[in-house]
Amino acid sequence: MSYRFRARGLTRRRAPSTGSTDGLLPFEGEGTAPAALTVSAFVARINGALWGSLPDTWVRGEVGEWKVWSSGHAYFSLKDDGACLNAMMWADAVACLPFRVESGMELLARGRPDVYARSGKLSFVVSDLQPVGLGALQLAFEQLKARLASEGLFDLSRKRALPLLPRRIGVVTSRSGAAVRDILKVLSSRFPNAHVTIYPVAVQGVGAAVEVAHAVDAFSRTRCVDVVIVARGGGSKEDLHAFNDERVVRAVARSFVPTISAVGHEIDMTLTDLAADVRAATPSQAAELVVARREEFDQLLLRRSRELLDRMQLRLGSARTELMSLSGSRGLGDIPSRVRSAHVATMTARRDLLAGVRMLPAIFGERLAQAGHDLRSWPARASLAFQQSRLEQELRTLTDRMAARLAWARERTGLSSGQLGALDPLRVLARGYAVAYREADGRPVIDAASVEIDEMLRVRVAHGEMRARIVSTTPTPTSSTRSDQTLGAGNGKVTGEAERQK
Repeated sequence: MSYRFRARGLTRRRAPSTGSTDGLLPFEGEGTAPAALTVSAFVARINGALWGSLPDTWVRGEVGEWKVWSSGHAYFSLKDDGACLNAMMWADAVACLPFRVESGMELLARGRPDVYARSGKLSFVVSDLQPVGLGALQLAFEQLKARLASEGLFDLSRKRALPLLPRRIGVVTSRSGAAVRDILKVLSSRFPNAHVTIYPVAVQGVGAAVEVAHAVDAFSRTRCVDVVIVARGGGSKEDLHAFNDERVVRAVARSFVPTISAVGHEIDMTLTDLAADVRAATPSQAAELVVARREEFDQLLLRRSRELLDRMQLRLGSARTELMSLSGSRGLGDIPSRVRSAHVATMTARRDLLAGVRMLPAIFGERLAQAGHDLRSWPARASLAFQQSRLEQELRTLTDRMAARLAWARERTGLSSGQLGALDPLRVLARGYAVAYREADGRPVIDAASVEIDEMLRVRVAHGEMRARIVSTTPTPTSSTRSDQTLGAGNGKVTGEAERQK
């Protein structure tokens, strides 16, 4: 690569094209111009320089604004009195932390610097975190202990007493460990008849906590034992880490069966020890707590049997003395007479009972005859409901027929009434006609020639009757006779003076 000077500054000669620009872009300007890096290439070079000069580095600082996003990635800051560094931790690394990070904790962070290309910000990508002064496992232990204690899992009020002599004992431990041998040795020497169920699990390493919690839950769910021993031999804190796991502690705390924790040596203390009903220093002591020596039970039974015998003899002596004092009292003197009276009453009741028993066949015979009569009359009683239903149906039919007949009669009556009304003479008179009668004999006048002058007539109109005297008559020229019986509409015209009759 060669350079030459111009009056306008340093420029870069164009080199022959080799097919790779190494992130360089030609500079558009006067003459031959230098090539420029892209932003991505420049950031990549910065990261390369940082990673080359600062590989995995431990940084000590105080955690500020620790936040874990829904993706699982954690974003926080590390700071001291003079500076602040943005940091982040990937989700897989966060999931492997044995303790819970909180803002304000002083930690040792291992990682490397990185410039995020999209924002151009420098951040510290952390791969591991360690607490300052206190180990990670111990810190996780203290945090979990405080949280479970606040929930009441270690309260003494939750502790249950062990059964006096359990018939079935469950043991959660390793199949090949020394703990199971110690437990079986003690149980066989103290109580050979005890039934022991061993649930083999891994007591350290990956997956040990899950197996122990599952075993305790299985004994609690099935309730096939009277007590459960969770045991393990001694070891380092890392070896006992499974018994500080939250899943094991909660399984022991929620067990329906009383539990004994025998984890590690006497100086070791785990969260399982705090959650169990009883803590044993060693697996052998756990077996001793479960069952006492057989000789001790024999001595206890012998002692209790002697105490019971002494109390019974004392009670018998007291009762004998009391009976002797009561034998001479007046209340006990008439006991023989009361017994005789009771005997007589008993014999009388016996005779009455025998007499009643002898009458039972006759009573049963009468009831049987009555039952036979009821059985023979049953068809008639059974058909009564059918007959009643049939009668009600015929009654409804008759009612419907009578209603129809009555409606037909009402219709016929109305028709006849209309016909009779049309033939009513009063309706004819209401239209302005009148009927004349001879006053002497009451015969109707149908011809004007049949009346004489000054003859008195009665004239009937629609409303009332009048008297008329004939003044003159005008016979009709024709000889036909009409059926109208009215004045002015007959065979002649009758004129005269009328006198109204009310």
